[in-house]
Amino acid sequence: MGLAAAVLWAGACVQPADPNYPTSTGLYQPPQPQAMEAPRTLGLWKSNFGAVKLEEDVQRGGPGGGQLQGVWVYQRNGADVIGYFAGKLEGNVLRFTWQEPSDGAPLVGAGYLVFETSGQRFSGRWWTTARDRMGEWTGWRANAQPADPNAAPAQPDPYGGQGYGAYPPPTDYPNSY
Repeated sequence: MGLAAAVLWAGACVQPADPNYPTSTGLYQPPQPQAMEAPRTLGLWKSNFGAVKLEEDVQRGGPGGGQLQGVWVYQRNGADVIGYFAGKLEGNVLRFTWQEPSDGAPLVGAGYLVFETSGQRFSGRWWTTARDRMGEWTGWRANAQPADPNAAPAQPDPYGGQGYGAYPPPTDYPNSY
């Protein structure tokens, strides 16, 4: 399945983020949003979870409505694993829900990403609905290096030397992908 098809499929599988979930502790709360042009979040990223593609979810929010959807891809035991996420962007903060295939039932959860207002990096947290797993998620554009060298993927160039899009996305985005 190509990334474009996976993103379309993701819209049917992942529910929009509930801005009230979770509310129990500061670990699960993003910082206050800062003003940022929404298109700076869109496009292709590298991350500590592999390649990421993020685009508007025009079926849920209409163009410019702040609803985003995305996919991440990484290798597990020699096979591609494709995870899906969707949520609402407020300024530079995306609150999302996610789903990833697993043996048996899929893993599901929520999280948030905070984008640098320049659109070159993001960082955030994810957790499972059961809150039995949680972690950090960092990403960067191809022309930017990870802020923390330990955040880089552990495997050598899992992106196969592919070029990555840079800001700004094409003017006819998202239909050009």
